[in-house]
Amino acid sequence: MVRSFSIMVLITCFLLLLSCKSSYVSTDFHTQNITVTDDINPIDSQLVQLYLPYKKILEKDMGRVISFSEIEMVKGKPESGLTNLLSDLLLEEGQKAAVKNNLKIKPVVSFFNYGGIRTGLPKGEITVGKIFELMPFENEMVFIELTGQQLQQFFDIVAEHGGESVGGVRFVISNSNAKNITIDGENLVSDRKYWLVTNDYSANGGDGLEVFTQRSELINTGKKIRDVIISNFEERQKNGAVLTSNLDGRITNE
Repeated sequence: MVRSFSIMVLITCFLLLLSCKSSYVSTDFHTQNITVTDDINPIDSQLVQLYLPYKKILEKDMGRVISFSEIEMVKGKPESGLTNLLSDLLLEEGQKAAVKNNLKIKPVVSFFNYGGIRTGLPKGEITVGKIFELMPFENEMVFIELTGQQLQQFFDIVAEHGGESVGGVRFVISNSNAKNITIDGENLVSDRKYWLVTNDYSANGGDGLEVFTQRSELINTGKKIRDVIISNFEERQKNGAVLTSNLDGRITNE
């Protein structure tokens, strides 16, 4: 499993090396045109020796195959194989995390912000590096508690956008509003409270989702969304499962 701190270790080592250099104070200066060549500006061998081991580790990890897809997956609206995959994965992993951490809650809806999906997944082998391209941000998985009325507002926003990456819910887009909403197979109840799993960016109102800031409670998991995806894909591969089409009509247009 990839470790997000690998890159930070590399950066830290660079900073430590640079901090060991002597400090000088300029008292005078003059200018002169100098042709830059390897002879005049040789590579710092100490820096290279420090960098190469980490570079090789990162390259090896980025090239590690963690899953296989039977089809190419790209994002699309109102739903798509990729948006459904990511929202279902987030809901599944959110439920696991809630149980593991004895939170005594059960997220029943998931949201993976559409703009945060930066690329698609190719047909065939999927590497760790591809997940970094798909999800280059350091967003964390969080839980928020919303009322059914607040969820209605959220689904109306999704409907206005023509669809998004949502899991655990089904509805119809009618005149840019969400109707016939069911969660976990049951009709949405306005005064009932529901737990939703998403990322911290969205939970804090990103992309115009101010309704998420009206939540009654927020719980941080400390888990990076990217790491959650990688872990899930690794588990699928371990069990011999492959990625395939999963369109199910969760969001339709009237």
